[in-house]
Amino acid sequence: MLKTLEQKKIYIQATRFKNYQASLKLEGINSTAPQNTLSKSQILQKYKKPTQ
Repeated sequence: MLKTLEQKKIYIQATRFKNYQASLKLEGINSTAPQNTLSKSQILQKYKKPTQ
Protein backbone atom coordinates (compact mmCIF):
# COMPACT_ATOMS: atom_id res chain seq x y z
CA MET A 1 0.00 0.00 0.00
CA LEU A 2 1.23 3.48 -0.78
CA LYS A 3 1.79 5.36 2.43
CA THR A 4 3.37 8.68 1.58
CA LEU A 5 2.44 11.36 -0.88
CA GLU A 6 5.83 10.98 -2.59
CA GLN A 7 5.21 7.25 -3.14
CA LYS A 8 1.81 8.04 -4.64
CA LYS A 9 3.33 10.64 -6.99
CA ILE A 10 5.99 8.18 -8.18
CA TYR A 11 3.41 5.45 -8.73
CA ILE A 12 1.09 7.76 -10.67
CA GLN A 13 3.94 9.05 -12.84
CA ALA A 14 5.08 5.51 -13.66
CA THR A 15 1.52 4.41 -14.43
CA ARG A 16 0.93 7.37 -16.74
CA PHE A 17 4.15 6.59 -18.60
CA LYS A 18 3.17 2.93 -19.03
CA ASN A 19 -0.29 3.94 -20.27
CA TYR A 20 1.26 6.40 -22.72
CA GLN A 21 3.61 3.74 -24.06
CA ALA A 22 0.70 1.31 -24.44
CA SER A 23 -1.32 3.95 -26.32
CA LEU A 24 1.56 4.56 -28.71
CA LYS A 25 1.87 0.83 -29.32
CA LEU A 26 -1.86 0.55 -30.06
CA GLU A 27 -1.57 3.42 -32.57
CA GLY A 28 1.32 1.65 -34.27
CA ILE A 29 3.98 4.13 -33.14
CA ASN A 30 7.15 2.48 -31.88
CA SER A 31 9.05 4.33 -29.22
CA THR A 32 12.51 2.82 -28.80
CA ALA A 33 13.62 4.81 -25.76
CA PRO A 34 11.84 7.02 -23.25
CA GLN A 35 12.29 10.70 -23.92
CA ASN A 36 13.81 12.90 -21.28
CA THR A 37 10.96 14.67 -19.61
CA LEU A 38 11.37 18.34 -18.95
CA SER A 39 9.71 20.21 -16.15
CA LYS A 40 7.24 22.98 -16.91
CA SER A 41 9.80 25.65 -16.06
CA GLN A 42 12.41 24.03 -18.31
CA ILE A 43 9.98 23.97 -21.23
CA LEU A 44 9.04 27.61 -20.67
CA GLN A 45 12.70 28.59 -20.50
CA LYS A 46 13.41 26.71 -23.73
CA TYR A 47 10.76 28.62 -25.69
CA LYS A 48 11.03 31.96 -23.92
CA LYS A 49 11.80 34.79 -26.28
CA PRO A 50 14.81 36.90 -25.34
CA THR A 51 13.83 40.31 -24.04
CA GLN A 52 15.46 43.35 -25.53
